Amino acid sequence: MNISTTKKELQTAFSKLIKTTQARSQNPLINYTYISSGAHGVILHSTDLEVGIKTTITASVNTDGEGLFPTTELNDIISVIDEGRVDIEIAGPHINIKSEKGTSFDIPTLPFQEYPKVPENKHETIYNINTSELKKILDVIIYAINKDQLKPALSGALFSFSEEGLNFVSTDGHRLVVVEKKNESNIIEDFIVPKKYLNMLSSFIQGQKESSLIFSNNHVFINNDGDVLYSRLIDEKYPNYSAVIPQDNSYVLKLQKEDFLNSIKATFIATNKNTNQISLNLALGEVFLKSVNQPESKTVHAPLKTAEYNGEKISIGFNATYLKEAITNYPSEEILFVFKDELSATLLLPETKNHKITILLMPVRINE
Repeated sequence: MNISTTKKELQTAFSKLIKTTQARSQNPLINYTYISSGAHGVILHSTDLEVGIKTTITASVNTDGEGLFPTTELNDIISVIDEGRVDIEIAGPHINIKSEKGTSFDIPTLPFQEYPKVPENKHETIYNINTSELKKILDVIIYAINKDQLKPALSGALFSFSEEGLNFVSTDGHRLVVVEKKNESNIIEDFIVPKKYLNMLSSFIQGQKESSLIFSNNHVFINNDGDVLYSRLIDEKYPNYSAVIPQDNSYVLKLQKEDFLNSIKATFIATNKNTNQISLNLALGEVFLKSVNQPESKTVHAPLKTAEYNGEKISIGFNATYLKEAITNYPSEEILFVFKDELSATLLLPETKNHKITILLMPVRINE
């Protein structure tokens, strides 16, 4: 295989392809990118066996062929190679990359025959959504997805299509986010989409007004200007999340997002690193956050100046990181906090135009 392209073309392509690489993998092919050149042009495909990207580059095809690039190494070469034309030749077990000014690199490669193929897309189920709306939903749900791979069902977000509506759900067992909107499709099915794919999706869909998520062959696909981003779906049963959402929380706290977030950051400084705990303390005329670190004799008291509260005196403990992430990703400037007592699940209820959003945080016992 022999092609001629430019540094700019390669930079654009590998800025996408590099995102599928893994620091550690038992399969050496995972850290390679497949390339095919011929009458179809030049196609590049990179995958970690779960998430994959297929893209194309503009190039002159001198000789048809196929091969593999070591993704990270080639990305490093592209970053230092001279501007302008780049000639690439794969011959046997080696790749030769040469710049217009004569700088050349000769690196080994692997046989391409065993590289995973792009999954077949039968276009069975297609969901269309405004791109701006999808990005806002992703911003709200991604942070609450579980990081523990031992709970595979929770390592992605649930897209639940039903006759009642469409729910986007994420949880790690300590917090829960539910975004509800009207189901304007004819889809009646649940899909669990991996977190890595959702993180990549937000940047992948930039520049298009509408996004079409295609669910097919136990995968999800999306196209953008000739590129394809796909992922294997998580084949697990999602837990009954609605059962844990309280319906009888009667105490209401209102305050401004900036005020609340600044106070969380202040109390974060003195948290005990083992418990990572802060308390929200409420009474008539006084609402404040507090953190106490007994081993290091540290205490922070942070009044919430914008708070509006008319309920009984109460103190609720929270994991500081979980509370900070929930408020950072809260989609409006006025915080609406609804709770029942010190140990029951608390709710954050943002006001939004197109969706109903419910954010649930589990409290922790206060240890001072």
